This record gives sequence, C-alpha cells and structure tokens, in this order.
Amino acid sequence: MKNWIYYMPPKFKFTKDEIIDTALNLIRSKSWSALTTRTLAEHLGSSARPIYSYFKSMEALDEAVVQKGVSLLHTHMVRKRTGDPWQDHGIGYVMFAQEEKNLFKGLNDEKRIRYFKYFGDVIWEKLTASLADYPPFKGLSSEQVYQIQLTRWLYAQGLAFQVCNQPAGTWDDEKIIFMMRQGSTAIYEGLKKAFTLA
Repeated sequence: MKNWIYYMPPKFKFTKDEIIDTALNLIRSKSWSALTTRTLAEHLGSSARPIYSYFKSMEALDEAVVQKGVSLLHTHMVRKRTGDPWQDHGIGYVMFAQEEKNLFKGLNDEKRIRYFKYFGDVIWEKLTASLADYPPFKGLSSEQVYQIQLTRWLYAQGLAFQVCNQPAGTWDDEKIIFMMRQGSTAIYEGLKKAFTLA
C-alpha cells in the first residue's frame, strides 16, 4: 500500500478584515500612496503571501478599503450633533474630511472615485430613507427633496475640500457646524421658495 503525504494548506495568521484594517490605518496615518504590498506586509509583520491569499491585486484591496472608509464616513454622518438629522448629515461629512484628511483625499482621487461613488450611493440611499419623516421635507415631492439634497451635498463637498486642505487649526467643530447650518438653511429656504414660484 502506498504512503500518501497530505499537505494541509498554510494557515494564515491574519484575517481579511485585519488586512483591511491595517491598510486603512496606514492610509489614515500617512497617505494612500504609502500603501504598497511591501509596507502593508511590514505593518502586518508578514510576507505578502497572506495579502494575496485574500486579494487578487492591490486594486481589489483598494476597493475593500474604500468600502470600509465609506462605512466610517456613514458613522460620522449619522452621529447626533444638533438634533436636526439632515443638518447632522452635512456636518458629519465635513467633520470626516477634517478628522480623516488622508483618507478623504484618497477616497476622492481619480483612482478610487468610482468605488467611492458606488459605495457612497449606498449610504446616500440609507440617509435619504432615514429622512422619510423629516418635518421640513413634508409637502415636497421626491424630486424636490432630491434637488435640495444634491445641492447641499455639493456645498458640503466644497466645504469638506476647504477644511481638508487648510492648515491644522484653521477650522474647528464650532466653525464647521456654523457654516454647515447656515449653508444648509440657505439652500433649503432658497430652493423651497423657488419651487413655490415655479
């Protein structure tokens, strides 16, 4: 009878989530350009083999990290700050850009923007659904609410880039809250008036 030697597949000491979290933390502390197979392996204290056991390429890892980054963004946006959920969504978006400068810049760069848009659309739907009973939107059509939401998002995106690219200390939470509340109110009241006049 022949002796057969059975080889067990190697056991990796890192999970897929641990690799994503390590990559995310590397980006947050340095930049997305710092994320390479070599630097990630060094931070894991391993070779590149466990990385490629879960991800067929660094681009696949990028996509997973964007998804995790968007999840962090969603957490920022649903945090209660003012008691007004719609205002809080905008405030949270800009505060994310303030607190996560490297991550925010990477999510918006040309290499990853398609992933950011894809996963961002998912949280857009969640946030919109959470405002189904939002009193200021009562009596408005879904198209009108969409126009208000989109215009305010464009405002928030512009403010987020300003906050993200200014030296530390230029913006604080109080200033962000003031600017987002003021801008959101102006957008809401201006568009609601335009809808009435149309």
